[in-house]
Amino acid sequence: MRRTVRGIVAVAVLAGVVLGVASAADAKPKKQSTAKYAKTMCMTYSQLQTDFANYTGAIGNLDDTDTAGFSLQAVTQTNAFLDKVKTDEKTLQGVYPDISNGKKVGSLLATRPTEMNNILGAALSQLQSGTGPAGPAVFKAALMTLPSKLSDPISKVKDQGLINALQKERSCKDVIQVIR
Repeated sequence: MRRTVRGIVAVAVLAGVVLGVASAADAKPKKQSTAKYAKTMCMTYSQLQTDFANYTGAIGNLDDTDTAGFSLQAVTQTNAFLDKVKTDEKTLQGVYPDISNGKKVGSLLATRPTEMNNILGAALSQLQSGTGPAGPAVFKAALMTLPSKLSDPISKVKDQGLINALQKERSCKDVIQVIR
């Protein structure tokens, strides 16, 4: 009887942990003041920019004359970077500014990591499909052109309060350009 009770308690605790994780993942985005949202967004964009620079530097240092070795190392490094991108994406999707249509604006400003994830995922799939000796060069070219393929969601922001907050936020200076 005692083992049965322990088993039931263990199952109940495990179910609580699983349900807790599932409910945290399905948590609704939180409304933030424009100043706090600007800081969250720009700090996330800044981290994404730093991670991308470190990632491309590491990929650039790989030996592209060894196609198989390059592919193996590039896949590992790209998957690690994509994990960081997904974390940044969740951070941005978890908040929105306290403005009219704030949820739509928040979704719009969370598109950069999503686009990055999609573009890198496609380049990685192409590399894994075996593009031969040109594979490393094609992959590196995709990385070099990635920034030009990303949209500029900031330019679509029309709320003057959020624009002012983005202009005032120190962490935004090196990451985005807000002209109004």
